[in-house]
Formats: sequence, C-alpha cells, structure tokens
Amino acid sequence: MNLSLINPKHYLIEFKKFFGYVIKPTHKNILEGSKLQKTQGTWTIFVIKTILTIGIGTLVVLISDPVNKTVVRWNEEFSTTTIFFLSIAILPLFEEIAFRLSLKFKPKFLSMTLGVLCYYLMSKAVCQTNLSNTDVYFISRLLTAFGVMIISYPILSQQKTKNRLEAFWETNFKWVFYFFCFAFAWMHILNYDITLKHLLLLPIITLPKLISAITYGYIRMHYGFAYSLGLHMCWNALGFTISMLTAIDNDLIF
Repeated sequence: MNLSLINPKHYLIEFKKFFGYVIKPTHKNILEGSKLQKTQGTWTIFVIKTILTIGIGTLVVLISDPVNKTVVRWNEEFSTTTIFFLSIAILPLFEEIAFRLSLKFKPKFLSMTLGVLCYYLMSKAVCQTNLSNTDVYFISRLLTAFGVMIISYPILSQQKTKNRLEAFWETNFKWVFYFFCFAFAWMHILNYDITLKHLLLLPIITLPKLISAITYGYIRMHYGFAYSLGLHMCWNALGFTISMLTAIDNDLIF
C-alpha cells in the first residue's frame, strides 16, 4: 500500500477534494484509474467517513439518543448468522441499488432503482411491515417490485424519454445527488418511533446517515457501483463486529 495512505496530509488533501465535490457534485467521472488506485481511493474515503461519523455521531448521541427499533427487532427475531447476512449482504445491496445506482443515469439502472423503491413503499406504506418480514404479503411485494422494473424499463428506454432524462440528469445532477442523499438519510427515521420530537430532530438524528449517503455517492461517481457497495458492506461489517465485541446495540449499520 502506498505510504501516502498513512500520511495525515494525504487524508487532508483528499478531504478537501471530497468537500469540494459535496459542494458542487458533477455527473462525470472525476478519477479513473486501476483497480488498485480505486481501492486505495475507497480506503481513503473509508477513513475519512470513520472520523466524520465518530465526531458527528457523538454529537448526535449527546443531543438525542432514540432507541433503534430495527436493531432491537433483529436481535429478537434473528440469529447472529442471519443478522450478519442481512446487514452485510442484503441490506447494502438493496440500499445501493435504491439510492446510488441511478446517480449515473441508464434506463436499466433507473428501472432497478424504481423496483427497489417500490418494494420499500409496498412494505412500509401499504403493508406497514418491515423489509425483512417474509410473513406479510412477501411474494406480492416482490412481484410488484419486479413488475415495476419490467414495465418501467421499456418506457425509460424509448429514445425520446431516454434523451430527456439524460439531459435532465446532466443539467440538474447537483439536485439529483442531493435528493438521493437526503432520501437515504431521512428514510432511516422509520427505524425509530415516529413522535413529534423525533420528527423535529429528524435532520440531527439522521445526520450520520447523511454522511454515509454522501460518501457512498462520492465513491459511486468516482470509482463505480461495485466500490460504493464494497464500502457500504465493509462499513456494516465494522458495525456488526463492534456490536459483537461490545455486546451492545448500535446504530452504525441500520
């Protein structure tokens, strides 16, 4: 590994680049390179994300520390092996498809995003159940999501529609990026009891998730979907490991 990765100055330089991108996101690839360079770049952002999350997460806990219902429910319903599989494989894949895949517009990407978001909507709003619940209309939720994917793809692939959406993404990418980041962060409020206090504190409670969304989005646009998914999985693995070592619930992964 390049010695620059253990040089604090290296991380400061990368943080400035990261911060600059957050202020002015662009839909074009910023950094191309070898797999090693992309892996090193992803590692750098992982370190930066860790530092930011610890600092901001500590502040959030001091202001408000609500009980994460998802963590509690998973610990009650699932074995450690199942939680490991759900949190490190399934959940990151779902969330990356829903909130990062379509940052780069392609009809197949957006159709997959719409399908996963439909599954979220069917589960949370229509069936009022959890994403991992296989007892409440699970097959119907899955079939509806796949139906949305199948129907939306040919519509989005029509040349006229495709050209308009490509132009919209290019012209308004800054807002597309912010929309997916805030949507990812704010939907995590559903992990908590929906009270007036929690709604008022929503921007604060979900701030660590906003940091995650921005870092994953940055990696997605710089190095590709596989690297944002990999970073997400590694982050959840870190949260899972910490929870196992400390034997306490934590909010790192949900």
